[in-house]
Amino acid sequence: MKIVHSPQDQVFRRRAAILSVLMHIALFLIMVFMIDWKAVHVNPSVMEATLWDSLPSKTQPKPAPEPPKPEPPPPPEPEPEPKPKPPEKVTPPEPQLNKAEQDAEIALKKLEDEKKRKVEEEKKKEEEKKKQEEKLKKIQEALRKEEEEEKLKKVQDAMRQQDMESQKAAASSGPVDPSVLGYYTGLMTRKIRSNVNPGLCPVSNPELLVDLQLTVTGDIAGMPKLAKGSGDAVCDDAVLRAVLAAKPFDLPGEDHPAERKKLLEQIRVKFKPRG
Repeated sequence: MKIVHSPQDQVFRRRAAILSVLMHIALFLIMVFMIDWKAVHVNPSVMEATLWDSLPSKTQPKPAPEPPKPEPPPPPEPEPEPKPKPPEKVTPPEPQLNKAEQDAEIALKKLEDEKKRKVEEEKKKEEEKKKQEEKLKKIQEALRKEEEEEKLKKVQDAMRQQDMESQKAAASSGPVDPSVLGYYTGLMTRKIRSNVNPGLCPVSNPELLVDLQLTVTGDIAGMPKLAKGSGDAVCDDAVLRAVLAAKPFDLPGEDHPAERKKLLEQIRVKFKPRG
């Protein structure tokens, strides 16, 4: 069994060893001094005789003083004691639950899982709702912008149409060219005459006056009216049928706005069945 001394014990042991060596040296020196002193101070009244079994061949030399003993080496320092390992943590065993407690714990865990799932579903629904609201907001913004653009376009078209109508009104308010107006009324008269059976009218070839209201397409609005008949009902009826069969009539273009406006008003056509 190895004995481990503390550092203080080692110091004490060193000091004791040194004192022991010094004491031995001092005793040795005192002995040498006493021997030399006796040799010098011999009492003459006292004679001492030393008996020898045999004489030495020659005087033996004095013993040399013993050399001082070397100081013993210091004891080796003790090795540091190893630090004790910390005790391992021992996990206490979990208490065993009975079946009722296990079932209750399982049910509680299911409730917690269900609650987490509902929270996640609510969160997803909120996110989806926000996305739908943002999408609807973008659609409404796009529709509002499109509606504003459409309104602006309508306003611009209305202003353009108003400008065109103003220009037409200004142009149509000018003087009517009788030659252009006579040309188109002549076309109407010839087209009506081509649809009349002249044998149904008197030989005297009376002149009839027919009032018409034309549309922008050259059609007749309503029914033509006889302002002056031939005096023969059969002839008058044949002329009205011929007028309806002759539609639509040709009208002047946009380059003759005054004449076109005149023909679109209620006009009176002079007509003779036999030409």
